[in-house]
Amino acid sequence: MLRLLADVAKAFDTVADIAHPGELMHQLRFVPPRQRGIDPVGEAEVYLTYQRYKRARQVLRHTIRTEPDNLPAHILLLHTYFLLESSHDYCQLAATLQSKLAHRPEWAHICHVGRSLAPDHPLFQQHMH
Repeated sequence: MLRLLADVAKAFDTVADIAHPGELMHQLRFVPPRQRGIDPVGEAEVYLTYQRYKRARQVLRHTIRTEPDNLPAHILLLHTYFLLESSHDYCQLAATLQSKLAHRPEWAHICHVGRSLAPDHPLFQQHMH
């Protein structure tokens, strides 16, 4: 029984994800978008449109675990963290992506948004305009 509970607990990224019984059922039934023939970034964008931020986060986190080079999924996950007002997660992911994005136009926007979530974080101070 403890093994089953441990396996179920691993399926959840945070305790907040299982606070709502409907969310628990969705988590247990989760089938990755690629297995359903759907682009995960597109699916996450639909969830974001309908303010289903936690579902978008779930899709994007799974996508990044299985497709670590999926840069659009990383960038959309940053946006999702912004919408969830999750400054810690945003800063952590931005720091991970800095080496890949620092010389791209998206980085200036990431820094701008990052300053709104974490005004004193040193990662975002380098692109102040």
